[in-house]
Amino acid sequence: MVAKLGSIVFIRYRDHVLYHRGDPLSLKPQVRECVGWLVYDCADYIIISWDRDASPPTLKAGDSKASGLVVMRSDILEMKRIAQAKQRQESNSGAFKPLFGKTEQPNSE
Repeated sequence: MVAKLGSIVFIRYRDHVLYHRGDPLSLKPQVRECVGWLVYDCADYIIISWDRDASPPTLKAGDSKASGLVVMRSDILEMKRIAQAKQRQESNSGAFKPLFGKTEQPNSE
């Protein structure tokens, strides 16, 4: 394992290509990159989430609105830890304070 679960990781991987009415011999897997939180790691594959709720999931099954990738280990060309993620905030109080309210606008001088 390159990184602990919850770490922010970078991966470079080979992605499958879907084609329709094209020359199959002119195609090959595409090399893609992704940055996100490492959610799961096993011998066969990893799961990376690049978008998730800011607070801990309230459902036992996890975050039902998260987005990310499941990537086969055999397709990973490079994987490295970028940072150890901080714990999620329990509530939004004090977690983010906007510079101005919904009706206020910043000075445009």
